[in-house]
Amino acid sequence: MPGPSALRRLLIGVVALTGLFGLGIGLYVDERQTRQRVVTAGAPDARDRIDVNAAVQAVDPEMRRATVQLKVFPKGRYADAFGNAAEDITLHTNAPGQERLTFRQQNVNWVKVVDVALLEGTPSDYPFDRYATRIALSAESGGERVPVALRFRDQNAHFSFDPRATGGDGAWAAFDGTAGRSRSTFILAWFMIGSMWAVGLSVAVACWLVVGQRRGLQWGALGWAAASLFALVGLRGAAPGSPPNGCLLDYAAFYWAEALIALSLVRLVAHGIRLEHHAGGPVDLTPTAPPPPRGGTRRRARGRAASGRVRARGSGRVRRRRVRGRA
Repeated sequence: MPGPSALRRLLIGVVALTGLFGLGIGLYVDERQTRQRVVTAGAPDARDRIDVNAAVQAVDPEMRRATVQLKVFPKGRYADAFGNAAEDITLHTNAPGQERLTFRQQNVNWVKVVDVALLEGTPSDYPFDRYATRIALSAESGGERVPVALRFRDQNAHFSFDPRATGGDGAWAAFDGTAGRSRSTFILAWFMIGSMWAVGLSVAVACWLVVGQRRGLQWGALGWAAASLFALVGLRGAAPGSPPNGCLLDYAAFYWAEALIALSLVRLVAHGIRLEHHAGGPVDLTPTAPPPPRGGTRRRARGRAASGRVRARGSGRVRRRRVRGRA
């Protein structure tokens, strides 16, 4: 049965695991609530207006664009008794090639997808890359400009948006925002950096020990080093967001880890070949017991015999003294 100290350690381990699990759930809930936060610009208090919900769906740093879904809701006199548009609605946006979006009155699809440009930032700064963008639009109904309320929401799991409403006179609304990598992407990127350095240094230290102990070709160590060399390539390819080759992640960890493993592997092979070539075969490092000294067994036997004779003489003298004392 485990003692009190073992039960205490088990309890501490369970509490620590529960705390880590709770911390992870808390981080997820906080990030989810931050992403679901709605920011409004324009004229949300106008009775007769057009509401536009803008949701960021994807960000493509390579193509320098962010994909935004626009959904239109007419309000007041611009809507009929069933909540549909009373007349055709036209949105004017700053999306390249999609400056004019028309929603027909008889159309049941009130959703459009546009691509807005990323104005600043570079993907090679991954995972610290940040991009500036701007979303601006105005609305028309029946040929006249109408008040518009723009509600922004971030629904992209790989990026986190920080929108700032830049105001408007009610006839137009705009957001200036900054897009950066999400918290989950940051956590995984830092984990990958630490793992790459840990694996690279582990292989280098193992190589130093094998060479220092003058071992031959250690096939297990060679297989582990070669597997680590290609395993890091797969880990690098699994980076969230598909960062380009030559980004900050590569220069901070990946290139150095690959270099350490490759050099250690070559050093192991060269050392093993040289050592086994001079030895004429595999190097046997099995420890062997030293041979006993010549004549050592005979001297030990003579010593034991002499000790026995001395003990026998002493016992005989004691018996004779006892007999004389009785007499």
